[in-house]
Amino acid sequence: MKYKYLPYLLLVPVFTMIIVVVFIPLVTTIIYSFQSYRLTNTEEKANFIGLDNYVALFQDDRFISSLLTSLIYIAGSVIGMLILALITAQLANQAFKGRSLFRATILLPWAVAPVVAAQAWKFMFETDFGIINHILKSLGLIEKNIPWLVSSDHAMMSVILTNVWKTTPLLTLIIISGLQTISKELYESADIDGASPWKKYYHITLPLIRPFIAMGLIFTTLQTINVIDIIYVMTGGGPGEATEIFTLYNYKVFFQYLDFGLGGAMAVIGVTVIGILIYLYSRNMNKQMDT
Repeated sequence: MKYKYLPYLLLVPVFTMIIVVVFIPLVTTIIYSFQSYRLTNTEEKANFIGLDNYVALFQDDRFISSLLTSLIYIAGSVIGMLILALITAQLANQAFKGRSLFRATILLPWAVAPVVAAQAWKFMFETDFGIINHILKSLGLIEKNIPWLVSSDHAMMSVILTNVWKTTPLLTLIIISGLQTISKELYESADIDGASPWKKYYHITLPLIRPFIAMGLIFTTLQTINVIDIIYVMTGGGPGEATEIFTLYNYKVFFQYLDFGLGGAMAVIGVTVIGILIYLYSRNMNKQMDT
């Protein structure tokens, strides 16, 4: 009886932190979303306006554009990360001299702070003095410098490549852990049946690592949506609004325009969309686990 309530007491700091860091800000943001609350007008008090903020958002061309830009950014990043992670994970799972060094090298981009990574890639993508244009010119692939970050035709590709480089190691690590759970006897049986490497990968490897891929995509997608450091440092959402994703626009509404009502509505929509994505990923992962 002496230690009956000890486990509950030990959980108090955890639940307190969750309430302070997650629950209270979430409830406050939801309340703001139903109010007209701008810090730029000190005389205006927070007034309840119902769904007006939500209606205004879906009538805002910039908001719709940020949603579409986010879809392009997420789709491009996820496809690039998945392809690169599958290749690097397969290589890292092979037995060869220096494998430990190769695995450590793969994880280096993940260890770099997003702001530092973004600044480094910004220098490399610089139009006149960037190393990327210099290499492409040296190889004869281009005749004149490409304005990577100041052209709407190339800016999105630039930030996607940077995000893929930065985030792929996380997905790679998860896929490697999945590859290591596969029994070697399955491959030995396939070898006896005369299966080609591609057939072994398609019929054995991919089905068994699909739950790990789904789990990894949850983390990488959330990081892609929520981390605005790369785009903020490299382009600031420009040129124009070419790379202004939803979360970056939400940040500007909150902390530059100081419109807590509209920003709160955007945040609620963002949380809802993220919740739907997590649900879809989780449902797909559960299906993969059951089959």
